[in-house]
Amino acid sequence: MCENTYKYVNMKKVKDPDSLLLGRRIRTLRNLKGLTQQELGHQADVDYKFIGEIERGNMNPSFKVLVKIARALEVDIPEILRFEQEILDSKELEARIKSILKNLPAEKLQNVLMLLRVLYPVR
Repeated sequence: MCENTYKYVNMKKVKDPDSLLLGRRIRTLRNLKGLTQQELGHQADVDYKFIGEIERGNMNPSFKVLVKIARALEVDIPEILRFEQEILDSKELEARIKSILKNLPAEKLQNVLMLLRVLYPVR
């Protein structure tokens, strides 16, 4: 066995952050509907064990499966892909906000500032 193969075999598999966010999002939407994994699987015609794997970020659904899950949850695909609500780490939130803000022109930044002042007035 070559040295690189040995290192690869002994490396711990790191889950893809986007897969984790997708899984959290589906779990959140499922819980909001009051469904178990088994009920969602039945309604989406997807094995409930696969639903669990998706929710844990271990598996990625195909587009076809994602559409079935969205229909069963009675949401549009963009709603399933709205990950911002699932980000738990404040540093990750800050990084995403900064990446959005750094590319905005001055007039859009002014709009963001006005919106923040409306949402969070300084007292």
